[in-house]
Amino acid sequence: MALVRESEREMALILGLNLTDYRALCALAESGPLTSGRLAEELGYTAATTTAITNRLELHGYVTRERSESDRRLVTLSASPEASQRILNLTFPLVSVLSEQLQALPSDQITTVIDFLDVTQDLMRTHLQTLSSKDNT
Repeated sequence: MALVRESEREMALILGLNLTDYRALCALAESGPLTSGRLAEELGYTAATTTAITNRLELHGYVTRERSESDRRLVTLSASPEASQRILNLTFPLVSVLSEQLQALPSDQITTVIDFLDVTQDLMRTHLQTLSSKDNT
């Protein structure tokens, strides 16, 4: 996990962002357009914090905002194509090597790896639900 955090910090630095803004940008790049309210929910931030993040990302040219024609209060945020491409350029080398390594494994080992990752994901979801349901006092 420490390597993941260090990689995130390094990619944020390369993009000229702080870690919080980088994570917001990645959320938009991965999910596609989101309302500012939905992005706030995804990140666990207040509307005001999300607006500040969006303002900084927009200044970098990494995010665009589009107001709804039917409800001008509704703002949809999107990662710019340039931002998405920069993130892809930063992550592609690792993804490519991992894919090559996985494909080089015998099929039974690939199945084992995939099964392990599926179980890990399920356990993490269950743990998150447990944490979310606990009283925060």
